[in-house]
Amino acid sequence: MIPQLNYVNLFADDIISKEELVECRELTVNKIKELQTKKTQLNDKMNDCKDENYAVSIIQKLKDVLSLEELISQILHSLVEKITCTDDGEVHIQYTFINPLQEL
Repeated sequence: MIPQLNYVNLFADDIISKEELVECRELTVNKIKELQTKKTQLNDKMNDCKDENYAVSIIQKLKDVLSLEELISQILHSLVEKITCTDDGEVHIQYTFINPLQEL
């Protein structure tokens, strides 16, 4: 059972006062806010780690490409996610090293 509901039941049974119920509610609301803040901070840290790993993988791919004397299809396929063409002939190339969070 949710602790907040337990407090409501305790109040309904005249075991705790209205002031104690309000205090318990405030404590619960504050704890929820604290946990939401912590969740946001952890999500931000997780995204930072993803971005750092993402940057390292891009650097490695670019080092591999720059050290080659010729571009082979395997390397090209690892750099290009997809190629699309519109009806009027406009070509769009989506690279694997573009951050998907930055795309619109």
